[in-house]
Formats: sequence, C-alpha cells, structure tokens
Amino acid sequence: MKLLSIAIIFIAVNTIMARAGAQETYKCGNSYSQTPCPGGQKVDADDARSAEQKAQTRAAAERDAKAATAMEKDRTAKESKAAPAYVAPARETAPATESKPVITKPKKPAYFTAVEPAKPADTKKKPKSEKKAKKKETEKS
Repeated sequence: MKLLSIAIIFIAVNTIMARAGAQETYKCGNSYSQTPCPGGQKVDADDARSAEQKAQTRAAAERDAKAATAMEKDRTAKESKAAPAYVAPARETAPATESKPVITKPKKPAYFTAVEPAKPADTKKKPKSEKKAKKKETEKS
C-alpha cells in the first residue's frame, strides 16, 4: 500500500514537471515562480526524458491505476462479508381476519430517569357531590 502511494506521488510530480517544461521557471530564494523576481535565477526545467521513458512512465501509471481499482474492489468485498448491513427483523403480521391491535407495555430505559413520587392517599381529590355538601354546611353555619 505504501509503495502504491509513493508511485502515485512520483507519477503526479512527473506529470506536473512535464507540463511545466514549456514555461520559464525562476528560483526566488527557497521558492519557484513563473514570474521573474529581484535576485531570482532562471532554472532549466526541460523534460530530458526520451520518448521511450515517457511511455514507460505512462504505462506504469495505467498499471498502478488498475491495481488500485482491483485493491479497492477487493477491500469493499471483504468489508461487505465482514460486517453485513443491518437488516430489520421481520414483523409478525396478524391474519387479515383479526384486526385487534397489540398493546405492549413500554420497556424501561437502560438509563436512569427521574420520576415524581406518588402523592399521599389523603390528598386525593374529593368528588364534586361531597364538595357541594360540605359547602352547603359551611353556608348554613
């Protein structure tokens, strides 16, 4: 894998250098530029490779691209075998004649949830009829 990435970088640099050959290049300090700069030196950037060497480089690039594609296909095939995609469990369907809904009690969550405590029994609301009777008694007195 490391060799493949080095080869790709090498090919990319060679491709850039081949295109840059038609331009004038100047070295300005520690950087290179297409425009002249004060104190800059002109650099010969011609591609000195023969036609045979260029063809070899092109063939190596094509071979590396094919190898990369094959490696990617192999990797995706291994990944799909190792961890199959999530498949939802099949639902049990009721026969068409039964239309009763199935009511299930909700499960308690795995984490803690604060719940308000139950109120004491003596604070329960009284029925309205008892309230009215008590109200009438207080009015009479």
